Amino acid sequence: MVDIIIKIPNDKVDEFKLGFFKVYPNESGETDLKYLKSFIRQDLLNIYITGKTQIARETTAPDIDEGIVEE
Repeated sequence: MVDIIIKIPNDKVDEFKLGFFKVYPNESGETDLKYLKSFIRQDLLNIYITGKTQIARETTAPDIDEGIVEE
C-alpha cells in the first residue's frame, strides 16, 4: 500500500477551505476532512477510469465483418 499525503500549512487551512468549499460545498453531513478525502478518492478513481478507457480504445480494434451486409 502507498500512502499519499497532502500537506496544507496550519495558517492556510481556513483559506483553502474557503476556496474549495465555495466550488464543492460539503452538503454530505460528513466532517470537512472526511468529505475532502472522499472527494480526492473519487477524483483519482475518475482519472484512473478515464485513462484505462483510453488505453482500451488505443489497444483494441473493433471486430468488423465486412460481409455482414451482402451485395
